[in-house]
Amino acid sequence: MLLDQQIDLMKAEIVSAVQACIQIKSVKDEEHSAEGAPFGPGVKEALEWTLDLGKSFGFQVKNVEGYAGHIEMGTGELLGILGHLDVVPEGDGWSVPPYGATIVDGKIFGRGALDDKGPSLAALFAMKAIKDANIPLKMRVRLILGTDEESGWADMDYYFKKEETPQMGFAPDAEFPVIHAEKGILHLEISKPHSPALAHIVSIRGGERANVVPDRCDVILQGLSYEDIAQQLANYVFPEGVSASVISKKSESDLELLFQGTSAHGSLPQNGNNAALYAVRFLRTLPLSAEEQETLDFISIYPGMGFHGEGFGIALSDEPSGKLSLNLGILDMTSTNTRFVIDIRYPVTYQRDEVFQPIKKIALNQQFSVEIINHQEAHHVPKDSPLVQSLLKAYAEVTGLEPYAFAIGGGTYAKAIPQGVAFGPVLPGEPDGIHCPDEFISIENLLLTTKVYAQAILNLAADIN
Repeated sequence: MLLDQQIDLMKAEIVSAVQACIQIKSVKDEEHSAEGAPFGPGVKEALEWTLDLGKSFGFQVKNVEGYAGHIEMGTGELLGILGHLDVVPEGDGWSVPPYGATIVDGKIFGRGALDDKGPSLAALFAMKAIKDANIPLKMRVRLILGTDEESGWADMDYYFKKEETPQMGFAPDAEFPVIHAEKGILHLEISKPHSPALAHIVSIRGGERANVVPDRCDVILQGLSYEDIAQQLANYVFPEGVSASVISKKSESDLELLFQGTSAHGSLPQNGNNAALYAVRFLRTLPLSAEEQETLDFISIYPGMGFHGEGFGIALSDEPSGKLSLNLGILDMTSTNTRFVIDIRYPVTYQRDEVFQPIKKIALNQQFSVEIINHQEAHHVPKDSPLVQSLLKAYAEVTGLEPYAFAIGGGTYAKAIPQGVAFGPVLPGEPDGIHCPDEFISIENLLLTTKVYAQAILNLAADIN
């Protein structure tokens, strides 16, 4: 109760810190990488800013060459809290500035508010509350701050080559109560050259990250009638949340089309409307060449059928973690080459090759090449483990809500340590705006999350005789 009161007194400080961190545009920018800034200047700024905040609280801090950093308190064995400061690109459809950290109706809006700056700072302020209360700890509590969580985890690969790996901990980067199992993640790049060049498709470009449902797709066509395409669009029935239009004549023969959908996290493709897929489905209705039709058919039938890998015949499922999911995250098609990237989350009782080999066989049969560009093994901590039970107890004590453990398709830093689970901040029944326009965290939930994390640290690390 004392900690709860302390955290309430820090409300203005917590809110201000989250706003300031959101206002740093920490999107990966390798084109401007430098020594100490492997993922670009924005990511570097966010890391340095957060480490400076931790230092101002009296904690020990360390910057590991810009790849990651940590903020630490206490002595003894290591308890890890693994958050991240990089964010996905903002995308379209915002009603407020995506890096403005605007407060509306008690909610802080901005890219990273929920994923993962707000929760990471909640963990930091939970540590501060414990320190200020002079509560003795039997463990070192280390907040590890990653910078490449959204793009491939090169940060964690580097950090754990240099620094000690916690054997136990949690990632404040998903949902409450406790996520004890995370599906395997497989990103595949599938491509095919076109020779001779395609007759009508100049380019189709949708999506920036494999783990985000594309909310926009830009198409340039040549050699087709503006009137015919405009009429076809007028007659085509798109679902709610999807729209398309001819936005310009780039030349007498070139037409530019814009398809807009709804973004969502790549692990939950059913929650979005994939603009790239709807573009492909519409383009299949046009009088294109045989090779253009075959290529669009391949995309529509295989990665485009269902949300669970039905097209590739990999609709796998198990009891601990549920169904496989598949998201077409990037489509980059030109007159000379087709390339797309899919994000697959497979159940914890299956192995990578049970997913990869069927896709590879189908792709090669259609003259597409396949490359694995990222893979994370599935991860599972038993529900009856001391870690899971301690976190469930903290959650129930603070929120008064029913504690239970469950599985997700999203991949968090919990996978980076042997006994790691994901823990908050989204409460059951609350909207999950991760990777969506108008991402937000409510101030009420931010404070509640801070209190839960403080209690969790006490349950796991307090030196109570």
